[in-house]
Amino acid sequence: MQNNYVNRGPKDIEYAGFWVRLAAYCIDSAIVWAGLLFVKLAIGIFSAFGSSIFDAHLLFRYSLKDIILYIFQVLYFILLTFGTGTTPGKRLMNLRVVNADLSPNLTLVNVVYRETVGRFLCGLSIGIGYIMAGVDREKRGLHDMICDTRVVYS
Repeated sequence: MQNNYVNRGPKDIEYAGFWVRLAAYCIDSAIVWAGLLFVKLAIGIFSAFGSSIFDAHLLFRYSLKDIILYIFQVLYFILLTFGTGTTPGKRLMNLRVVNADLSPNLTLVNVVYRETVGRFLCGLSIGIGYIMAGVDREKRGLHDMICDTRVVYS
């Protein structure tokens, strides 16, 4: 299948498949990992001064440190997707998250639900929720189906 970017009309939308989305996610994960190093460093400095509040288990087996790291990680995806419709990884792959009607106006509730509950359910199913993007006609993962979003080439 050959891509023709010259004569594409507004109705000719190309959905992003599994592999390109995986590449974008790997780029974003590397950025988040690097950013979380600074957060871990700050937590380590506070812990070095005798504060053990970050190691106390608050929620099941998760400590305050785990919760803070998760919040920073999820904020990266929520704020960038809501603000620009894309993340740096998606931008490098020329991708954008849009609504089902292909409008780029995503609501904050929809983005939060997609990036938290939707991704949790995708991972809970041993990644099958993500693999669904490779077989669905509109290349939707489970989190896209739940939130009625699409990832398209911009």
